[in-house]
Order: sequence, then C-alpha cells, then structure tokens
Amino acid sequence: MRRLVVLRHGAAAGKSAGGNDRDRPLTPDGRRAVETLGRRLKSDGLRPDHVLCSPARRARETLDGLAGMLDPLPPADFDEALYLADTTTLLDRLRAVPGGARCLLLIGHNPGLEELVRGLANPASAAVRPGLPAAGLAIFEIFGSWSALTQSSARLAAFLAP
Repeated sequence: MRRLVVLRHGAAAGKSAGGNDRDRPLTPDGRRAVETLGRRLKSDGLRPDHVLCSPARRARETLDGLAGMLDPLPPADFDEALYLADTTTLLDRLRAVPGGARCLLLIGHNPGLEELVRGLANPASAAVRPGLPAAGLAIFEIFGSWSALTQSSARLAAFLAP
C-alpha cells in the first residue's frame, strides 16, 4: 500500500497592487498552521519519500515549514505544471511518480487540489464537503501503482483542516 498526502499551501498574504501571485508569502498564521501539521504528521509516523510541489513561494514556504518537523524530507520536484494545476494535470503528475515511492507529498493550490481530493475521496464524503482550506490536508491510502491511480484505488484515511 502507498500513501498520498495532499496539502494545500498555508494561508498566504493577499495580492498587493502590482504584485505577482507566485510571490505571495505565507502569513504568520499560515506558518503556524503548517508547523502544527508537521508535528501531526511526525507523530503519525508519516515520512514522505517523494515530494511534488508547486514552485509558488507560498507552496515552497509550506514545504519549508514541514521540513523542520519531518527532517529529513527528500528533495522536492518543483514542477511548473503544478502551479494552479487542474485535476487532470495533477492526476497526470501523480501517475508519473516513480513506482518505488511509498509515501508521496503533494503541495499545491485550489481549486485543483480540492477537486482532486473530492474526486479521490468520493464527492459525497462528509469529511471533504466543506472544501480544502489553506493548510488543509488529506491522506489517502493507495492500492496499486501510481500509474493506475483512480478513485477506486484510493481510500481517504484522514482529513485535517486548521
């Protein structure tokens, strides 16, 4: 069995006039929420051996916040396609993960991540009905290979919202 840990970046600063969306940093509350998640993942014994992360600053800072708790994290793949990716792109990237990865951490953005989580969890799942907030996390158990990932091969094991 494999594990997929889907994490929406922590709360980010608003868009400033003329600012670039990709450069938005985490807020202090966003940093605290990510550190809390890191402690929870550590206490649950989750150790990602592969990381896919959006290259946006807020996603990178989210990964940095986890790294302090989950040291050592493997090097991350900062994939340009993950920046504001839709569900189809996210699934394509997940299905391309090397077969040896047992626990994958995916950090990205809504609405794509929320749609992915709902699709894998079952859209009617009460746990995911409110959506995937900033620093929201879903953990799936994956039965089978990454390349064959579908709704029927995933089971929602945990859903955490700050």
